[in-house]
Amino acid sequence: MARKKRIWYPGACYHVMSRGIRRNRIFLSRLDYIRFLEIVGEVREKHPFTIHSLCLMSNHFHMLIETPDTELWIIMQKILSFYAGDFNRGHDLKGHVFEGRYTASIIENDRHFLEVSRYIHLNPVKACMLDDPQKYDYSSYRFFVSDKYKKPRDKVLKMMKDLVDTSRVLSYFPGDPKDQYRMFVEGRANHEEHEQLIRKEMREDEYWLP
Repeated sequence: MARKKRIWYPGACYHVMSRGIRRNRIFLSRLDYIRFLEIVGEVREKHPFTIHSLCLMSNHFHMLIETPDTELWIIMQKILSFYAGDFNRGHDLKGHVFEGRYTASIIENDRHFLEVSRYIHLNPVKACMLDDPQKYDYSSYRFFVSDKYKKPRDKVLKMMKDLVDTSRVLSYFPGDPKDQYRMFVEGRANHEEHEQLIRKEMREDEYWLP
């Protein structure tokens, strides 16, 4: 049987998600989050890419990623395999950490790009973990809407800030981009149709929420 041809567009953006096998947690401690971010940074040094939004949940993660020169599968294979090995060694475990291959959806247009960024940053709120997305420690959201984190001292915040480029998202909002993006994410405008389409693309439902 012929191998299915991989489709990749240089410079394309993707919404990427990967889940823990059998809905298990993929982050058991703060050190796990740190190690995951370290691995993402290490892979990026060898295969440059841009992260436009990022959120690490307890049993899955979301990433809005742009890949100029390297096929997405190469980047994700390295991130997931390196992290799975470290996770198992660190917790004296064996077997699969992630549920098979990651899920990815190509970004079709500017509106889709912004809706995915919003969806990613609201993940902790949709999971009923808190009501203010800025308070979630493992999300890039606060860097988009607040000036308080220009030089974060906290290691996780510093690593996330170094990994995430806010410029493209904020470029769509004239005037006060931080405040307007916050209103776009947290405002009362109805985004239900877009959210349902994104959830369908990523095969995500309420059972994957922590």
